[in-house]
Amino acid sequence: MSQRVDRELGALLDDAAERGSCLVLSEKDADSLQRALERRAQGGMVFSPARGLYVRADVWAKMDRDARTLFVVRGLQALHPDWVFCGPTAAVAYGVDVSWSLQDRIHLATTRAAHRGNSRLICRHAVLSEERPSKDIEVIEGIRVTTPERTIYDCLRSTDFPRGLGMADSAIRREVVSQGGIMRYVEGLRDRSRGKEQALGTLSWTDPRSENGGESIARAHMLLLGYARPELQVEVPNLVEGGEPFRADFCWVRRDGVVILGELDGTDKYVVEEMTRGRSLDEVLSDEKTRGSRITLYDVSVMRFRFGLTGRPEQFAALLDEYGVPRRGSALAFPDNAHVLPNWEKLRRGA
Repeated sequence: MSQRVDRELGALLDDAAERGSCLVLSEKDADSLQRALERRAQGGMVFSPARGLYVRADVWAKMDRDARTLFVVRGLQALHPDWVFCGPTAAVAYGVDVSWSLQDRIHLATTRAAHRGNSRLICRHAVLSEERPSKDIEVIEGIRVTTPERTIYDCLRSTDFPRGLGMADSAIRREVVSQGGIMRYVEGLRDRSRGKEQALGTLSWTDPRSENGGESIARAHMLLLGYARPELQVEVPNLVEGGEPFRADFCWVRRDGVVILGELDGTDKYVVEEMTRGRSLDEVLSDEKTRGSRITLYDVSVMRFRFGLTGRPEQFAALLDEYGVPRRGSALAFPDNAHVLPNWEKLRRGA
């Protein structure tokens, strides 16, 4: 009996995982398998992130935060086919970079008439139209979510500037929304829409050249501290090997000709497939050292910092000041819309 149950549960858990979902027992299976699942959850073999949802513990442990959110959302969608997800939860479904701190709860869209209280896991928002709620809904890989523009607007009006900028940059970079389209959507909302000005303020600083949420959040903290808007992903000519140029995460050109490059360090650029492009860790680290040595052929300052520093304003400002990053509006700073790039020929050492 136990072996048969093990095989049956294993097959159900594996099938759900292949669909990117937690297991939700059907009515015909619930009575016979529910207690067996709960025993395995107590024993640590199975994990239950929410009532009625199950996943193999080893599978759950290997998933990143976005994948966990989607597993839970697909399970909840199976339990509640009429639910519509919104805000940060819908943004994850669209593939937008969403801070992990915004994924602690699942966000649901309702009409005002259907709105009711929240729980530890579920946060409800009355954002659907009373007359035609379906016009605000799309389906992304089986998940019912608010439209892209509505999703990004709700995210920007309900979160702080750094995390909001991370989502806005990502949404535009991944073409979930267009820069002009999301601006027109927000501007067209009723003047009294709560958070409209906050959303427009965040959108005014968006730049899809930012490669990931961490870089966007770091840039937001620079702006909040009053520093000049950096150029992003600036190409540095590769003098020795030739071929493709190097790229710097951030770049400031001062009026006196000084150039500062900013590099956000972090484990992601050493382990994420999208950034390593199939190279081994040793190859990635070797390439980083080579890249750093080649940049010294130019008369520039290279400021490296870790993501955790960006959330400590005094220390982060001290670092930016130490490297001479100009403040907005200072005599050394160009206007934010100037887009001044380095003159690499003049910056070559010995030139």
